[in-house]
Amino acid sequence: MIRWIHRYLGIALGPMFVVWFASGIAMMYARGMPGLTPEARLQHLPPLDLARVGMTPAEAVARGGFDIDFNRVVLLTVMDRPAYRFTGREPATIFADTGDRLVELGPAGALRIAGKFMNLREEAFQYVGLLNEPDLWTIGQREQTPLHKITVDDEARTQLYVSAKIGEIVALTTRRSRTLAWVGAIPHWLYFTPLRLNEPLWTGIVLWISGLSTIVALAGILLGIIQYIRSSVPYSGWMRWHYRSGILFGIFTFTWVFSGMLSMLDWASGGKTGDGIPQALSGGPVNLSAFRAMDADAWKQVLEQRAPKEIAFVRIQGDPYYLVYGVEDKPLLVSANPAQASENLFHLDEQTPLEVRREPFSVESL
Repeated sequence: MIRWIHRYLGIALGPMFVVWFASGIAMMYARGMPGLTPEARLQHLPPLDLARVGMTPAEAVARGGFDIDFNRVVLLTVMDRPAYRFTGREPATIFADTGDRLVELGPAGALRIAGKFMNLREEAFQYVGLLNEPDLWTIGQREQTPLHKITVDDEARTQLYVSAKIGEIVALTTRRSRTLAWVGAIPHWLYFTPLRLNEPLWTGIVLWISGLSTIVALAGILLGIIQYIRSSVPYSGWMRWHYRSGILFGIFTFTWVFSGMLSMLDWASGGKTGDGIPQALSGGPVNLSAFRAMDADAWKQVLEQRAPKEIAFVRIQGDPYYLVYGVEDKPLLVSANPAQASENLFHLDEQTPLEVRREPFSVESL
């Protein structure tokens, strides 16, 4: 029975093993699917003009007159204007100068954003169309559809995807990155668009193939051990070499394919493992009313005349903080309610001074 399982399942799954091995080696150098890295996104973001911010995030929500379900709030520049972006089940962007909500972006606006991102003239871009469903390169951005697809007439054959919802480039590919993906990530992850868009089916297929492959490898190891104990190796030629090398490499193959199957368990569970940890450490959801109006002069002083590119509003151990991006190599943490504010309890309407925090947090309250 063990010999039958190892032989015939091995014949059926052998091509998949070869694909996994070859594409896995390619992924060591090509990485995963192409996309816009956080570093590249931040690099292309324009500096924030805090003097044009006319309201707090809480006022922006109130002025909009609608309920927003969010888990993250940032201040950034959208179409040359400061804007609050609320990220959640349904992302929303509210301009911080007027309180208007960003309506769905059209082709002209998408081309304008692409031009500023690439710093190229409009003639270098070709508008492909509006994608209501993600393609192979934007499966991870399905929540930000519809997407404007734009090609760039450059040496890299760049393709850009601009979200009509949030007015920002969310994916970028080049001819090289697309080619490397076809050699590495796509065959390795079975990342074919019709299959990948059906996530339960894709997850089930990958789990079944990796599970059966684990059984094939384990059956081969057991078969080799049994025959070694019996001192009978009924093979010659290539089959004998397969037996000898399989004892050693079978262990590596088993652990490799089994660990690959385990890596899929997070997908099978919906990827929500540990989702509650950040909120537990923060002390609860962000209270937008704890953040006061932006004082451009105070920010210039605390940032030493450096212009931020993005500011996130966060809560850490119950206290409000600004997480400032684009000023230093790492995000800069600025307290929205520093110790000096405790001396000003009877003047709550006055602007709270800003303070950069670099010391670690205490773990006693966790």
